[in-house]
Amino acid sequence: MFDPHRLVAALAALSILVAGATPVRAQSAAPRLNKSQRTLLEAVVAAVDRAASGGPDTPLVEAAWLSHVLRASDGSHYVALRAEVPDSPAPKDPVTLYVRLALRRVGSETLLAPPRSAVMDWLQGLRGDPLPMRAMKSMSVPQGEIPVGGAATLAGSQAMVAANDASNALRLQDMERERARRDREAREKQRRAELESRANSPVSPLHAFEDFDVKGTLGPAPRGLLIERGLTAGPGDYDVYIGWAEATNAKMPVVRVITRRLTLPAANRTDFALSDVVLADAVRTLESPYPVDQQGAHPYAIGALETTPARDPRFRVDEPLSVVVQVINPAAGGAGKPEVDVAFRISRDVAGRPQLVGSLPVQHYNAGTLPVDFDVASGHPLFAALQMPLATFTRGRYTIEVIATDRVGGRQTTRTATFEVIGTPASLLREAPTPGQAFRRDSVLAPATLAALGRALAPPSPSEPLARALAAVETGRFADLLRVDTTIAAERPLAQALLGIGLYGLGDSARSVAAQLTQAASLGAPSAPVLLMLGATYALGGDDKAAVTAWNQAREGGIDDDVVATLLIDAYMRQGDVARAAAMATAALDSQPGNAAARRALAATYIATRRPVDALRLLDQAPADTADPEHDFLVMHALFAGVVAGDTAMTAPAARERFSTVGQRYVQGEGRHADLVREWLAVAAPSAPR
Repeated sequence: MFDPHRLVAALAALSILVAGATPVRAQSAAPRLNKSQRTLLEAVVAAVDRAASGGPDTPLVEAAWLSHVLRASDGSHYVALRAEVPDSPAPKDPVTLYVRLALRRVGSETLLAPPRSAVMDWLQGLRGDPLPMRAMKSMSVPQGEIPVGGAATLAGSQAMVAANDASNALRLQDMERERARRDREAREKQRRAELESRANSPVSPLHAFEDFDVKGTLGPAPRGLLIERGLTAGPGDYDVYIGWAEATNAKMPVVRVITRRLTLPAANRTDFALSDVVLADAVRTLESPYPVDQQGAHPYAIGALETTPARDPRFRVDEPLSVVVQVINPAAGGAGKPEVDVAFRISRDVAGRPQLVGSLPVQHYNAGTLPVDFDVASGHPLFAALQMPLATFTRGRYTIEVIATDRVGGRQTTRTATFEVIGTPASLLREAPTPGQAFRRDSVLAPATLAALGRALAPPSPSEPLARALAAVETGRFADLLRVDTTIAAERPLAQALLGIGLYGLGDSARSVAAQLTQAASLGAPSAPVLLMLGATYALGGDDKAAVTAWNQAREGGIDDDVVATLLIDAYMRQGDVARAAAMATAALDSQPGNAAARRALAATYIATRRPVDALRLLDQAPADTADPEHDFLVMHALFAGVVAGDTAMTAPAARERFSTVGQRYVQGEGRHADLVREWLAVAAPSAPR
């Protein structure tokens, strides 16, 4: 169950100032490449051309993509891309990498014509600037501008003092910043005009975005290599292409290309909105922001903060969940400061319906929490972030809802993301029911128990109505016990006890049944059978201590041990009194070697005391015809406990094969704990069908 009081907020609030949203290579010369670099880049661009044209020699490879759409300070979309290429080791040496964003006609499967590559034109000497649409420095921030109460809390109080000092120093630079702001606004205005022109134009003369790196580095991924890039673009329907090749002496270098569709919605500078919600494995602070020429290779680095997005939305219970989201277009209050509240609500999918499990403390963004020079009009982006442990979460599918409220503009917007919490081997073992079965109503409705009740209640010479009622007890016809038409005064306490048994068998509440049985006892009904049933009502209500007392008194009153022993063993186990449960189970099994319930109970005590090998040995001594789903579950429990403990006897091939076989049989038989056993199989026998 989610407990908001145990939340550990590693990131309480993240508000980042953008410094200089200028083109990366603005006012600078074109990059200088040597002959081999130019030749290799030309080969990669040509390969992307072939891939885009769909020719027979298309060098496309499969990739698993992840993308998040944020908003750049100039109003365009900032897209962080992450691609994992399976079965491809990461190159040891730098590669030549090329990124292209080609605009499609909305609703069409064909590219707009004629798409032209500014990079190829530059390589062929047809233009002087190879990257007219290159990403701007929209997500790059100078060190020291993360505010107090934000990511600075990662480093404790010293970081907070440093952030205060940085903010004080920034105030001394107001005049210089104002001049830079005016220059920046002029450049942004020109860029917005270009974006709007391209978005509204039926034909684009150039690709919407291109970028290249002749010294690119590709990192390793769990199943291959990892590529991360950032880009900016206006609204539209696009094809993203990323091509790369290693520098070799071969005349025909091997170029590989990956591609995916990307649709960016209409973007404006007035609608209050939230970006995609980034679910992350980790969020860390950098000693300093990445240099401008490395920003494109680190799309999830926002200033001195870098996020590692989760490769899939599945998180183990021993992992933290980090969440980052951007608040877009908040209204400006006094001195350009917004007044925004961000709340997080988490719900769990229960039988297809959301069930609220927790709400996190609201994060406030205003003049009191933001840096002194934060200015909405300057396009400073506002981010909210949090980190929370999942140790208290139940396995399942969850939805996190982010709710942002703009106090100045009187607006509200929401965004959601789903994630799944999965178990670890140790946590899945802990989810197993307490060794010793949980009490169930039908635990005292077995034929042998009902027969014992009938014998204990029967007087020497019952009347005909009472005899019929006693026969109904033994056959489980509980409706026949609701009215026993006896006219003999001495039999009325018995009729009252039978009424209580009938109500219990028909599913009446434990309190109502207990009231009837207590009245029967006060009238003089035999105490042993009444105490047996009263103990059942106590166990139903969760009072195992009272149940144990009642059942022990029933034994002393003459109820057979083979009727009460299993009930007592399970109750002792639920109370954690494993020693007493083991002693009773051993005694029961010694006196009745064929008692399957006692055998299972004793095996359960071995599991509880971390003796899974002994438990398995005991279960294997049971006659083959006594195996049932409860027996199979205990076998699975013992085997899985051994696997988690690393017991060599339990991890041998024969034991693993048995684990898979018994587990499949249990799941196919729809045992009571089939969902848990499926998870065990997924961990210990992943190749087994489930």
